[in-house]
Amino acid sequence: MGVDMQQLAEEYASKSDGELLQLALNPEQLTPEANLALSGELAKCGINSREHLDAARQQEEERKAEVARDTGRLFFIHPYGIGRKRFGKAERSYDPDSGVEQFKTTVFVVLFWLPLIPTGSYLVERTRGFLSGEINVMKRLPLDWEQVLKVWVVAASILFGLILAFKLLRHMP
Repeated sequence: MGVDMQQLAEEYASKSDGELLQLALNPEQLTPEANLALSGELAKCGINSREHLDAARQQEEERKAEVARDTGRLFFIHPYGIGRKRFGKAERSYDPDSGVEQFKTTVFVVLFWLPLIPTGSYLVERTRGFLSGEINVMKRLPLDWEQVLKVWVVAASILFGLILAFKLLRHMP
């Protein structure tokens, strides 16, 4: 075993059965050495059967279906500005080869398009393109209070600016 194989074997030995099966679902994303080390660790743990892989695949499909259902409920906003909307793009990464953008965003309950109550932060991804707005939720994260405060500061600044502009326009001859 070379140094790389040894490191891979040690890394895989530290993973849970679920994490190993998750890796095994997409062998094309691993190098040949990584696949070999993964196969060895799966065999050592006794989870290298087709049944284990099928169960992991089924779990992943159920997780994706649940995320898809949640995504539909997350980003609803009524034309009158009442509902839920996402704000913010923290820790953004972009892969120009695939056109996939990944970032952290926070969903707020909105009233008259103003973000009021944060309901959750999410790691999301989308394929960038002309008029592409479909966002896939990868996982729910703990509420990102830094992002919440930034959104509230921007919203308050815009609201203050609108009020000030309205007052100035009322007093013009």
